[in-house]
Amino acid sequence: MKERPAVFGQQGWYPDNPKRCREALQAFAGANPDTGSAAHGGIVPHAGWFFSGALATKTFATLAKGVPEPDLVWIFGGHMLPGDSPVCMTEGAWATPFGPVPVQADLAARFQAEFPCVIETPERFQPDNTIELQMPILKHFWPDTRVLALQVPPDEMAETIGVWAATQSEGLRALAIGSTDLTHYGSNYGFSPKGTGKDALRWAQEENDRPFVERLLAMDGPGAIEHARRNQSACCPGAAAAALAFAKQQGAKAGRLLAQNTSHDKDPSQNPQSWVGYASIVY
Repeated sequence: MKERPAVFGQQGWYPDNPKRCREALQAFAGANPDTGSAAHGGIVPHAGWFFSGALATKTFATLAKGVPEPDLVWIFGGHMLPGDSPVCMTEGAWATPFGPVPVQADLAARFQAEFPCVIETPERFQPDNTIELQMPILKHFWPDTRVLALQVPPDEMAETIGVWAATQSEGLRALAIGSTDLTHYGSNYGFSPKGTGKDALRWAQEENDRPFVERLLAMDGPGAIEHARRNQSACCPGAAAAALAFAKQQGAKAGRLLAQNTSHDKDPSQNPQSWVGYASIVY
């Protein structure tokens, strides 16, 4: 089985050593206890673990408490534009410090037959942190689970793919994870409509991030995509909408917000100049 290299197993993303990787995940879980359960899926951020690893781990840990080890996890991600073709790795496995996460090849072949898409292999692929950063966390909680990872455009295709994934998962214990960050604010991101400082940070969190998150919690995928496209409130709204559609098709009625913060929280003593928002949600 050929493995896709862990391109982002580098300093600043996540540890490439199994011991250090496990210690990091255990620290995240220890620092962020949670209660309750969810059975259908969730939303995770995808910055380097230093910034958003605790929130991503919180989603996986909550799901792991609520259900037995799943047979299959769908991971939706991708920095894509409306009208882009979905992207799918149809064979092999994703490399992690804990060993490979195998692709569910039969379902990947079905997806390829159903949707016009870009096919990637362990040898031919474009680096993508939105999906790769989740693989070590998934492997830590569910060592024997298979995965099907798709990059999903932010348009009507997102809901179609999410519903299709849910119907294809009948008879399996399956979950769906949508990977997106929230507002990317600052001159380095080309988006700073309120200048800098604490008022700008408050605006980004309360007036830009919150309406997008509220749409995810209300299970309004098209509304979440529309808000993100109009307000730059998320970088991968198609991925989030696909996971939401999967969960809704599986019977989820609402989302639950576990945590929300920004990269600025790592050094709140500094005057806010540039930051990214993150949220942890379960369905």
